[in-house]
Amino acid sequence: MTASAVVDQVHLGDHVCWVHDDESDGLRAAGRFVAGGLRLGHQTLWFTDSLPPASVRAHLEGQGVATEAALAGGQLRIVPAAEAYVSGGRFVPEAMLDALAAEIDRARRAGHPGLRVVGDMGWALRHGASVADLCRYEAEANRLFIDGHAAGMCLYDRRFFPTDYLLPASTAHPATVGPGAGRAWTPLLRAYRSRNPNGLRLVGEIDRSNRGAFVAMLDHVTGRATNERAVVLDVSELSFADVGAASALARARRNAPSPVRLVGCHPALTRLLDLVDVTGPAGGTA
Repeated sequence: MTASAVVDQVHLGDHVCWVHDDESDGLRAAGRFVAGGLRLGHQTLWFTDSLPPASVRAHLEGQGVATEAALAGGQLRIVPAAEAYVSGGRFVPEAMLDALAAEIDRARRAGHPGLRVVGDMGWALRHGASVADLCRYEAEANRLFIDGHAAGMCLYDRRFFPTDYLLPASTAHPATVGPGAGRAWTPLLRAYRSRNPNGLRLVGEIDRSNRGAFVAMLDHVTGRATNERAVVLDVSELSFADVGAASALARARRNAPSPVRLVGCHPALTRLLDLVDVTGPAGGTA
């Protein structure tokens, strides 16, 4: 994998699962991600697990980052992951989500164009985080990225994470990078919240590999917490959606407390929506 070419495709709004099987690969990717963010004026936050903060700082120095100035000015923070994710001896997804939301808000108030977050997720195994809690956290975190004010890179070392952890955790991300990724890689799915009209713009592809993320984002904009505002889902830039994605759209339409309208449906998606009985006047597609 060409880490430099791939990392540079991760932008504000992206939430990426970075799967690696070599500690140095994860370190190089995270280092480039953070260094690039510093150059762009982003606030950067690195939750480190496999390495102590001093080693992370030394790596960044080797990449030409003036860490002393960045740390002193608050643009860079390097924090042991367990201190952030684990509270009172256990992982509480809602507490970490609140903390991450506060970090995004703090970066905005400080005048930074965005926040970049690296999370080395190895702590989850040592501290006994359940698969359900880990996946709920990763899925719900997507609502914090769709405003385009933050980018997240979650590091998962597949030598340690069993498949029953890694697979569901990866599907809770809109995009996953594996060791075989090439120079042409881009995030499989990007989602952007729209305010006028209220809704979501979807770009890319939805399949089994990111369905958990898609369902969580869909629920966030169409669910009970939306104050019963009508929702427009712009799918004009969605190049592929499988039947599972169409079924999720159908469920959202049936269960939403307010009207949900799809715009920009391509013929293939329209046919899938027909199959799950969501198109036509009752379905509100266009």
